[in-house]
Parts: sequence; structure tokens; C-alpha cells
Amino acid sequence: MALDCGATFAKYLLCLFNFIFFAAGGMVLALSIWLAVDNTSFLLLTRITENTSLQEYNQPSVMDYGAYVLIAAGGLVFLIGFLGCCGAAMESRALLTMYGLMVIVIFLLEVTAGVLAGIYRAEAEEELQNFLKHTLKNYYSTESTANSVTVAWNALMAELHCCGVNNFTDFEQAQRWQENKTSDTVVLPTACCILTGEPTKFKPADPTCTSQPNTSKSYYLTGCYGRLMQWMYDHVNTIMGIGIGVGVTELLAMLFAFCLCNSFGTKIK
Repeated sequence: MALDCGATFAKYLLCLFNFIFFAAGGMVLALSIWLAVDNTSFLLLTRITENTSLQEYNQPSVMDYGAYVLIAAGGLVFLIGFLGCCGAAMESRALLTMYGLMVIVIFLLEVTAGVLAGIYRAEAEEELQNFLKHTLKNYYSTESTANSVTVAWNALMAELHCCGVNNFTDFEQAQRWQENKTSDTVVLPTACCILTGEPTKFKPADPTCTSQPNTSKSYYLTGCYGRLMQWMYDHVNTIMGIGIGVGVTELLAMLFAFCLCNSFGTKIK
């Protein structure tokens, strides 16, 4: 079936665009399955942590649930990319129609989520704070008895230069950390300190930081929740720009898909 220049351009552009999504979805799917099956080796091999005893203390936690969410997201992107790429390449109206309908549903869900996030912004921020408190209280432990949540929290604190949800006093409620810390004089983990050397080793610049913290040795009064919110406020224009760009891309993908469906059903003389 012959296609005019516009339809041919749309066909190959849709193929290229969806092949990228297909490959990206497959990569996310593979990595998230790896994370769900064995997050210990994932954390070690990606050098997020160097704690080789992690397996001994690791157990199902919120990181596993995050992996399941990534599996669902990666699988969805993989499927959509497959439908779009194969539908355009094979000039299949059925595959392109399925692709277009799925993109429409996702677009509507994204718009709904954006509207709800704007309306219930305060509630969303409160839920984020509660989530951080829950993981710290129930899962956070010492470096010698670390699990995947401990690794994630340590990386967050070291990267954002913060300590706990609101400040170092949150560790008084961290049950596992309190049970396993080396001394009763220790009031905060080393990830809260001003660090030196290799970041994954979490070596404090001042060894007395964990028991005698102050602003020159640590970030003990700076909460990670506030840092996260500040980061989002500082990058709100970038986040909105990415959201708008994704929306426009989805609209163009829908337009190309349905235009191709129409072209495939009409023989050009």
C-alpha cells in the first residue's frame, strides 16, 4: 500500500519514537525485576553501597514495593512501545488503534493526577512526610545491620546534606537503629555528618560528630523532608516543563497513530 510523503514521515517517526520507548521500557523492566528479586546484589554492583553483609539483614520492605511499581511502569512502557513500533512498521490498523487508545488513557490519567495533586497538595505533602517517618521508624538500622531502606536513607541524607525527617531527634523513634547502635552516646548516624573521602564509605570529617553533633560537624538540625520540598520548589519549572513536553509528545503520538490508521485504510492512487 503506497503512502504519501506525510504519512511515510509519520510512520518512520512513530517507529523511531516507539522503538526508543520499547528499549527504555525493556531496560526499566529488567532492572526493576533484578531489584525485586535480589536488591542486595543490585545495590552492591551499582556501588550505591559497599556493605557486603547486606544480604544477612535484608528483607521485604518498601524498596520491594517500589520495585513492583517500577515493574508495572516498565512493562506498560514496553508494551506501548511495542504496539506503536510494530503497528507503524507493519502498517497494522489494529495495533495502532490499541496503541492510540492506550496513550489516550495514560494522557487522561496524567492530567487527572496533575489536577488532583494541585487540589490536594497539602495532603500529598503530609503523606510524603508520613511515609518518610514510617520508613525511618520501622526499617532504618545501623550500617553494620543495614537493609535496603537503610542504604536508601543514607544515600538521601548524604546527597541532600540532611538528617532524619525533620532533624536528628527522629532517630529516637528508629527502633532498629536504637537496638543496634554501638553506643548509647551515639545520637545520629554517620550519614548525617559532614563526610570526607569516598561517599559510599560514609566517613565523617570529625569522628565525634555522631555523639557530639553541631552545625560545624553535621547537618543534624536540617530535615530531609524540608530539603526534598525545597528541591521540588527550586525545580518546579523544570518539572512542569517536562510534564508539558511529555503531554505534547503523547498528543502528537496519538495524532500520528490515528492519521496513519486512516492512511492505511485508504489506497493512494
